[in-house]
Amino acid sequence: MKYNIKTIYLAGGCFWEVEAYISRLNGVIQTETGYANGITHDPTYEKVAAGKTKHVECVKVNYNTYETTLKEILKEFLKIIKKPAKPQHKLGIYWHESKDAKTVLKFLKQSEPKLPVEANFLRGFYLAEEKYQKYLDKHPEINSDIEIKMNPSDNLTLLSYQVTKLAMNEAAFSGKYADFDEEGVYVDITNNEELFSSKDKIKTNSGYACFSKAIDENAIDKLRDFSYGMVRLETRASKSGIHLGYKRKCHYEINSAALKFIYK
Repeated sequence: MKYNIKTIYLAGGCFWEVEAYISRLNGVIQTETGYANGITHDPTYEKVAAGKTKHVECVKVNYNTYETTLKEILKEFLKIIKKPAKPQHKLGIYWHESKDAKTVLKFLKQSEPKLPVEANFLRGFYLAEEKYQKYLDKHPEINSDIEIKMNPSDNLTLLSYQVTKLAMNEAAFSGKYADFDEEGVYVDITNNEELFSSKDKIKTNSGYACFSKAIDENAIDKLRDFSYGMVRLETRASKSGIHLGYKRKCHYEINSAALKFIYK
């Protein structure tokens, strides 16, 4: 694959939310959270939150122009911005290459976002502390409290969106089907394709809905996953492509948020 890496800086509210969403987009190579366009050096999260530095929470986005475009990234960005509740959550798009200015300004003029978005040169960017990098990946237990907007046509709850589209996982023992023994079938939440049967549901100590087999093994794709220093088999629904969970040695371990139950 060819690579031509470019960078844009996006301030869309809480930088945990923006990073979690943008990092999953096609063509995005790397994302990092930080603080932009303030008046002091070496800001900290506490000082920024207290309004002492005038920085905004921002995400540095590196993307491959052979896979995506700046315009496509900005389209996705506008889907998740919301009215700032705090000064450090001001909305903005910042660049350090002059030729990006024309693209950003033209895009904003044509799209006419409902909320005001600042567009300007980047005047400075400091990486946030390590504990705030990939924050939602490190803390899946707070997913239900995050307010990322979604395409209404998906008809998904926030948690289901994060699990199925962003490949996050619900907290163990929190899923509604983890301890559920009614008779029926479990279907793909996005297209109602039958995936698992209650006849094959088994009890484990994992805290997830577990099945000894799928109704049709061809309906499940198994992909090698090397995240978090582990080697796992991720499972996805073949037709919709959504993230389901993982294939363990003798069973499937599935997020309840990726399923819908149809009673017998």
